[in-house]
Amino acid sequence: MAIGNWFVSVLLRSPVHRVMSGSVDLVRYQGHRSGRQITTPTQYATHDDGIVILVARHETKTWWKNFVEERDIDVLISGEWSPMVARAVVGADEPEVAAALMESYLHRFPKAKRIFGELGPEAAAKWSVLVLCRPR
Repeated sequence: MAIGNWFVSVLLRSPVHRVMSGSVDLVRYQGHRSGRQITTPTQYATHDDGIVILVARHETKTWWKNFVEERDIDVLISGEWSPMVARAVVGADEPEVAAALMESYLHRFPKAKRIFGELGPEAAAKWSVLVLCRPR
C-alpha cells in the first residue's frame, strides 16, 4: 500500500475520521484471483441507498475488475463498516446506467467536471468506469 493510502486508511479508522469521512471511504474486499483481503481508500458519492465510486484513470488501475460481476465488499464510512455488494459499471457498455451514476458523483463533486473537459456528464460517463455499491 502506498504511503498516502496507508495514511488515509489510518486516519479513516481513527477517532478523527470525520476530517475525511464525508467524501472518502475505505473499501475492503477479497481479491478475485489472489484471495487476499485488499483494503483501499476511494472517494465516494451517495446514490439512492448506496454509494458510487468513480474510478479515476481506470485504464491504469485493476482493483475495479474484481467487480465485473457483482461481489461482496465492505465499506467504511463515518467510522462504521457496512456490508455491501459492488458491481463495476463500464460506461461504454452501459451508458444510461453510467450517466445516472456520473450525475450523482458530479453533483457531490462538481469540480470533478474539469477532469472531463468539454464533455458533458453523459459523454463523460461513456468513457468512465464507476463502481456501484449497495447494501447487502
